[in-house]
Amino acid sequence: MTRGFPMATTMRDEAWPVRERIVAFARDASFELSPRDGAALAAAASLAPGSRVSITWLPRDADDDRVAAARALHDRGLVPVPHIAARMIEDEAHLAGLIGRLCGEAGVSQLLVIGGDAKQPRGPFAASTDLLSSPALAHPMVRRIAVGGYPEGHPWAGEALLDAKIAAIGALGVTAEVITQLCFDSGPILAWARVFRARHPEVPVRLGIAGPASIRTLLRYARICGVGNSAKALVARGASIARLLAEAAPDPLLRDLAETPDIDALAPVGVHLFPFGGFERTARWIGAVAEGHFRFRGSDSGFQVDPAG
Repeated sequence: MTRGFPMATTMRDEAWPVRERIVAFARDASFELSPRDGAALAAAASLAPGSRVSITWLPRDADDDRVAAARALHDRGLVPVPHIAARMIEDEAHLAGLIGRLCGEAGVSQLLVIGGDAKQPRGPFAASTDLLSSPALAHPMVRRIAVGGYPEGHPWAGEALLDAKIAAIGALGVTAEVITQLCFDSGPILAWARVFRARHPEVPVRLGIAGPASIRTLLRYARICGVGNSAKALVARGASIARLLAEAAPDPLLRDLAETPDIDALAPVGVHLFPFGGFERTARWIGAVAEGHFRFRGSDSGFQVDPAG
């Protein structure tokens, strides 16, 4: 069973709603791994049953790798969400065959459709929009298709194009979802989410955040992902980061989201973790948060996690 999105509850102690929202975000978090990352696949076994795990599409990975990883996750009671990269698909037959294998051999029911990293398309699909018009995506086992959202903008993927993608997914008769690009600052995320929710009241959204990692690693990925403005928040919180011995975790962002007065109006909303510091580290950190093993830092932002409980 796919886990739901966090819903806030009300308690007499004002600190509890924020704490419960943080726990709810952590318990519903989705993750990401590479299909040939054996260590990540092994660490995924520690996730709660029903957790969603995206499977990236790297040029060096083969379809057999994608299917094997999806099957391993499914067999462990997790929900595999393979990426389908438009520019890496050779033709309609390749697409139909891959989706057929993912669904038939690995129990896949959810996909994330992306453009892909290739500069030149291998076949007729130059962008994710092209892929969404393919009848191969109307496989009877496919129940949900996610696409990317860009709170900090994208050179050629504006909001009108996102709306068109959501409409195309609806035309296929499946549920649409949006997983956003990596962000380090709640400001752009919330501003984008409010505008998006006004247009799409019921489309689930997962906000892309980084798992715990060194600042150097996070800044490097921020440059790669084109989110330099958001990365400024990472540097601005240097005082808190220093206490973590130069490791930054997403606790300030999670706390910001949980303390946002209108966060319930943005539901259904969850978080998607990019484990740049390693899948096991990310799973262990968010698992501790899900168990409530953290304490607030008083007037400081974020919270301190105690992995040992």
